[in-house]
Amino acid sequence: MESMQTIVTRRIAAALNASGTEAEVAEQIAFHLADCSDDFEQILKLYREPQSLSDEQVQTLVFKFLAHVPNHVAAAKKLAGFGPIEDVFGVGVLEEDED
Repeated sequence: MESMQTIVTRRIAAALNASGTEAEVAEQIAFHLADCSDDFEQILKLYREPQSLSDEQVQTLVFKFLAHVPNHVAAAKKLAGFGPIEDVFGVGVLEEDED
């Protein structure tokens, strides 16, 4: 039986390919979005049941989400032709953090 992540990956790729996105690019975009599925599920759990998680659980899932998801979204955005990540909020997202 196929995993939900595999099903979602194939579905995204098929939909993007049907819209005219090159098959290889559609598959890469699909990979980047589907690879974050566990992160998305955890954030959704926080939105659905915010009081069911301890502060430590919230901290862990937020930090895991922030460490993993943005680079995948940035790659998918670029592959989709929407350009690179921009610092639209002016917080220095393109600058290295100080130690």
